[in-house]
Amino acid sequence: MLYGQKWADPVLMRISLNIIRWLNNALQTRMKVIALAFAIVAAAICTFVGWRELSSVQPRLLELGSLLVLTMTLVVLVVYAYDTNSIAQVTRDRWTREGILATTYSLGLPGASVGDSGHTTFQLHNASPLVVRAKVNFNFKVYGNPVTAGALYDGKDNWVLFPHQQSQGWFEVESLLKQQGKNVAAMQAEVSEENRKRQLTMVLELTFWDEFGVTRVLPPRPHYFDFKRWAWIPRLGEQADA
Repeated sequence: MLYGQKWADPVLMRISLNIIRWLNNALQTRMKVIALAFAIVAAAICTFVGWRELSSVQPRLLELGSLLVLTMTLVVLVVYAYDTNSIAQVTRDRWTREGILATTYSLGLPGASVGDSGHTTFQLHNASPLVVRAKVNFNFKVYGNPVTAGALYDGKDNWVLFPHQQSQGWFEVESLLKQQGKNVAAMQAEVSEENRKRQLTMVLELTFWDEFGVTRVLPPRPHYFDFKRWAWIPRLGEQADA
C-alpha cells in the first residue's frame, strides 16, 4: 500500500485490506511449502547419492562427507530464511495492531462556566510509532435539525495524527445553536426533563487507519449537552442513557 494514500471510503479500505491479508497468508503458506519441499528433496538427493557411493567398490568418503555437510547447510539456511521472514511478519503484525489500538480521543470543556460560549476541545491521541489518519463525524443536531462545526468534524476531511503526538481541535456550543436561530440563554430557559436529552445532541463516529492500511471503526457514541450541568453527557451503555 502506498504511504500517505488518502482513503475516502472506509468500506473500500476494509475490502482492500482483506485482499492484502489474503494474499499475504497465501504467500506465507507457499513459502512454508517451498521450504519444506526443498528440505525433503535435498535430503532425498543426499540419501540417494550416499547410498550409491557406499554401494560402490571404493566409496569416496571425503566427498560424501562434504556433500552431507553442504546439504545440511543449505537446509539450515532455507529454514533460517523462512523463520526470519515469519519473525518479521509477526513484528509487522504487532506494529499494525499497536498502531490502531493506541489511538483514542477525549472531549471536554476546560475552564468553562455555565452560560458561556461552550468552548469544547476535542483531542485525538496517537501513542503509536505510526502515522494514523482519522475520520471524525459528530452528527450534531439542535432539536433534531442537523448543524455543522466544519469539515474536520463532519467527516468531510481527514485528521492526520503524527507518531506519539496529540492533535487538538475545538468548536463552540453557541455557534452550533446559532445555525438554528438559538442561543445559550434561550436553551437554558427552555430546558426541561422532557427535552434536556434532545436539545443539542451528537452521535460521535470515529474511524482510524494507519500507514499499513489497518482500520479500526469505533461504535457510534451518542451524547447530549446538558444545559444545567453544562457538560457533554455520553451514553454509557448500548441501550440506557446517562
